[in-house]
Amino acid sequence: MLKKSLAFLCLTIGSLVFVNTSVYAHVTVKPAEVGVGKYQNFVVSVPVEKENPTVSVKLLIPGGVESVMPNVKPGWKIDTKKTGQGEEAVVSEIIWSAGNIPPGQRDEFVFSAKTPATTTTLEWKAYQTYQDGTVVAWDKSSEELKDKKEVENIGPFSQTKIVDDIAQSTAAPKSTQENLSSGSNSGILQMVAYASLAISLIALVISLKKKQ
Repeated sequence: MLKKSLAFLCLTIGSLVFVNTSVYAHVTVKPAEVGVGKYQNFVVSVPVEKENPTVSVKLLIPGGVESVMPNVKPGWKIDTKKTGQGEEAVVSEIIWSAGNIPPGQRDEFVFSAKTPATTTTLEWKAYQTYQDGTVVAWDKSSEELKDKKEVENIGPFSQTKIVDDIAQSTAAPKSTQENLSSGSNSGILQMVAYASLAISLIALVISLKKKQ
């Protein structure tokens, strides 16, 4: 009976691990956090979860992201789509195609871009095309997927938080000064305490000598 219980427990844990792995194995864009107005290399991670290869990946560029430039990717054709004209034109999509990511493997696609000048959360919507023509849309929020169970070819989009690291860095010296000031005050108090103790000891010695 004990062996059967242990076997059942192992199978249950194994199934949970498998489910969690499949849930979290989706197209993601890293890093998950970047400062405002920064030039940053972003990495698109693409796993293959079906029985045929991935042959194309399309990434929509969120509003406010500028100076988008994909890195060279040997074996892949890279296209960019832009909105606007002339100097006002901005990249709205990057499409990697004519390549191949085999089943059970993953690959990474890199591009550089300048982050928005204000704090926000970037939503990276991606579309993964398989060799048989199936397209998996990674373009739903967690809230949209909350009540849906095992919806095929639909998944959550990746996010990057844009944080005000400039304000954080300017606040750091002030904090340091406060710590130094606090430490200095603490040192003065200790010196006063030692001096008071020394005076008390001297007074005690003098008092004892007088009594003698």
